[in-house]
Amino acid sequence: MQAIGLRDTQAGRKRIEHQVPFCDVANTSGRRYRLTGILHAAAARVRYVSAQVDTVLDENVHKADAADRRGWRSSAVVCTLVALGSCLLAVAVLVPTYGAARLKVIPLDVQSATVSVAEDAAVLKATSVAMKGPLKTDRGVPLRIQVYVTTENPVSADSTTLQAAQKTVRTDWGDGLGLVSAMVDRVTIDRRSGMPLAVPVPTTQAELGKPPTETPREGIQYKFPFDVEKVSYPYYDGTARETHPIEYVDDDRVVDGMRLYHFQQTIGPVNLGKSIGSVATTTLPAEKWGLPGTEPTTMDLHYSTTRDVWVEPASGAIVAVEEQPRRWLARFVDDPNAVTTLEAHTHFDDETINGLAQQAKDARTAILWGTRYGPALSALAGIVLVGTAIILARRWSRMNPKSFLDGQGLRDTRSSR
Repeated sequence: MQAIGLRDTQAGRKRIEHQVPFCDVANTSGRRYRLTGILHAAAARVRYVSAQVDTVLDENVHKADAADRRGWRSSAVVCTLVALGSCLLAVAVLVPTYGAARLKVIPLDVQSATVSVAEDAAVLKATSVAMKGPLKTDRGVPLRIQVYVTTENPVSADSTTLQAAQKTVRTDWGDGLGLVSAMVDRVTIDRRSGMPLAVPVPTTQAELGKPPTETPREGIQYKFPFDVEKVSYPYYDGTARETHPIEYVDDDRVVDGMRLYHFQQTIGPVNLGKSIGSVATTTLPAEKWGLPGTEPTTMDLHYSTTRDVWVEPASGAIVAVEEQPRRWLARFVDDPNAVTTLEAHTHFDDETINGLAQQAKDARTAILWGTRYGPALSALAGIVLVGTAIILARRWSRMNPKSFLDGQGLRDTRSSR
């Protein structure tokens, strides 16, 4: 029984073992360990790839931030350049008008002294009036004509008053003895055009101890207008007390590097006794005129001249003047008994020309720089600055952070993924 039972038991065990596969504990644990290793390796690989992706993205973001900062600075530079360039262009447009208003005006502190000379003049001998016999005219007389121009009241923003004291002397006589003539002229003029104003009325004082005489006028006298043109201008003659055209001649003369406009005026003969009155008449016994008898005879002062004036065109400043005045006492223009009181060829001396040329050059330089050269350079600088801003703006637009992130760096990141 026991034997049979034992064999049955063993047989049953074999059947069970045959029916139910044996589970090898050691073999199963190895597989589990290998699977865990694979999973850990895969996780490490994922972490490595993720780290690479993060590194690339961080680099790109850093580059983008740096580019953005550079772009901000470039933008600030561009805006600054555009602002400066626009200001300079505005200055180039506005300065000529503003500069003209400030620079093209006659100053309110005029003080000008000119000296004209003549080497071989004919002058009435003043002492012959009191001497016996006819009046005499000295020949070969050296003359000196001084004119001192100053600013006087009234003055304003638009007008100024000029007073000119003129004295003509013969220099071959002692001081105080050679006075030939003297007068004081006073006129209020427009500070921009140089034309005389009707009020207050201009005056001239030609007789010592007598009040000035009103001498209305219309022409320029001590200065030409700014921006002189090659045309004729009305020019007032202080001796004739009349306005006559002064004609443009040429621009051949150059003084101190400045090309001057040459104008010429011809006046007369004019009978001053009829035009300005008794101040230009003289009554003496007939014998003093070389006429027979002793009856009082009145002679009128006649006058003619040719005047050449050289002007710096930008400032309108007179630089040089030559005149050929002739004055004579006569009953009529061609009177054979006429007595010459003055005949000369006068001209500014070298010192006067050099001084006036320097003043004209200074005024010309200020006007040209304020109305032409300065605005031109300002416009050029403005164009350069705006052009530079445009070039920098284009470069900045190519380095825009957004464009950079959409470019090669992001494509590399996506490829790595």
